[in-house]
Amino acid sequence: MLKFLKRIGIFIILFYLVVMAGLYLKQESLLFLPDQLSQDHQYRKGVEHEIPVADGVDISAYYHKSPEAKGVIIYLHGNKGSIRRCIRQADMLDGIGYDILMPDYRSYGKSEGSIESEAQMLSDMQKVYDHALSMYDESQIVVMGYSMGSGMASYLAAENEPQQLFLVSPYKSLVDVIWRRFPLIPSFLIKYHFSSYDYLQKVTCPITAFYASDDTVIPPASSLSLLDANSSIEMHELKNTSHRGAIFHGSIREQLRMKLK
Repeated sequence: MLKFLKRIGIFIILFYLVVMAGLYLKQESLLFLPDQLSQDHQYRKGVEHEIPVADGVDISAYYHKSPEAKGVIIYLHGNKGSIRRCIRQADMLDGIGYDILMPDYRSYGKSEGSIESEAQMLSDMQKVYDHALSMYDESQIVVMGYSMGSGMASYLAAENEPQQLFLVSPYKSLVDVIWRRFPLIPSFLIKYHFSSYDYLQKVTCPITAFYASDDTVIPPASSLSLLDANSSIEMHELKNTSHRGAIFHGSIREQLRMKLK
């Protein structure tokens, strides 16, 4: 009996190690869920900007002009889809008086290349920010991120000096989100951290954040923990709202209108 139990224990340990190895090796395909578009695809509105991020690699960005714009909103979408899918989210920003610049990450939509590391993604988003700086004064730049994009938006606000930062369904870090669901995954196996908690400690511009009460993807507790990183965050609860519904909630548009005068 003891020998049998020992074999079972060894099997469980080996199975666990195999699963963990698979999770590490397949991490990009588990975290990033892009829709790819043909290079001749035309967005239903706005124009495309091709932004060089590395030698021979451009990422595609949706750019929409607003009449008599007061500046630009750099909008970073979540981990799923592409600009074609997320353009509905950008529609929410129409009529606020700001232009919109929304990039696709590498391998998303018409963007070239492939995602290889967190440092690479953050560098790409800094190049998007620099692209906006070539067209606008920094005091006219607003950064906004939803879900996974909120971590990169927090990074941009920490490393630059935008006018304001808006976060929808933000998280303490991807490690925190993963641990809340899968506590048996060691942190050293998680290659992508996007530690909003650390970034927000360095942000000096006004921060407005929204969390969904019924969010099962990013638990409200993960969003609320960001108040410990920066007590100046203005946090709003979106009641009776899911993760997907958060970005379309009317109170977000209302707050944008109030604050982006």
